[in-house]
Parts: sequence; structure tokens; C-alpha cells
Amino acid sequence: MVSTLRKILRIDLLPVLRRLPAYARLAAALLREPTLKPLHKLILIGGLAYLVSPIDLVPGVIAVLGQIDDVAVALWTLRLALRTMPPYAADRHLSANGLTWEILDADLARVARTGRLIVRAGLKVGHRAVTRLGRPLVRLGLDVLGRSRFVRRLSA
Repeated sequence: MVSTLRKILRIDLLPVLRRLPAYARLAAALLREPTLKPLHKLILIGGLAYLVSPIDLVPGVIAVLGQIDDVAVALWTLRLALRTMPPYAADRHLSANGLTWEILDADLARVARTGRLIVRAGLKVGHRAVTRLGRPLVRLGLDVLGRSRFVRRLSA
């Protein structure tokens, strides 16, 4: 299961990771864009600040998932900023960085799909651990309770 997850992550996330430099250049260009309203520049700065902030929705210490949420927020704020600009300016910035609307939307979908996949895999592993460890612990607890003086007094 872990090797399958690794393969899927590699296939799904690798194209997004390869495009991160283009997204960084796009963000820098958008911050210099005069047609982008100050409020939307502030939203874009907030998304970029989320990348470097130690405070996250999903902590960075959680492998892969902690980084995926950062990428998702960055891509989402880029898309939001682009959608608020005049279409000609947004298209100009995307094409100048070798990107398209389709690539941006596909990358957001890839990140979301990967996040769901990791959460599902984590839940499966957690469920297996609980069921495998839970049964012996319940038996042990019942055995300990069966030997306690309190339980013997109640049953007498």
C-alpha cells in the first residue's frame, strides 16, 4: 500500500512541483501588476505568507500533507488574483510564465486529489492499528477488571 501511495504521489504531484518556479514568478509579476487591485494584492501576499508561516491548518511536521495544504493555498490565491484581473492581463501573465488556466485548474485538482488520497490512506492505517491493538487491549482490560476486588464484590 505504501509503495502504491508513493507511485501515485509521484505521478500526481511531480508535475505540480516542477511548475512551482513558474508559479513563484507569476506571483512576483502579479504583485507588480498595476491592474490588480490592492485588496487582491493583499490576498495574494496573505497566501504567500501562509507558505512561510509556521502556523498552518495542517502542520508542516505531518509528512506530505503538511506541505500540500501550503501549495493548495498558494495556487488558490494565485487563481483568485488572476480571476479578479482583466482577462487580457491575466492571460498575458499566465502565458509569460508558460502556464494556462487549464494547467492552473488541473494543478489545483491534483493537489486536492492527493490530499484526499493521503487522508484516506492515513485513516486506513489508523483503523488497522486500532483494530489490531484494540482487541488485545480490550481483553487485557476485561481480564484486569475481572480480577479486581471491586468487580468481585459487585458480582457477589
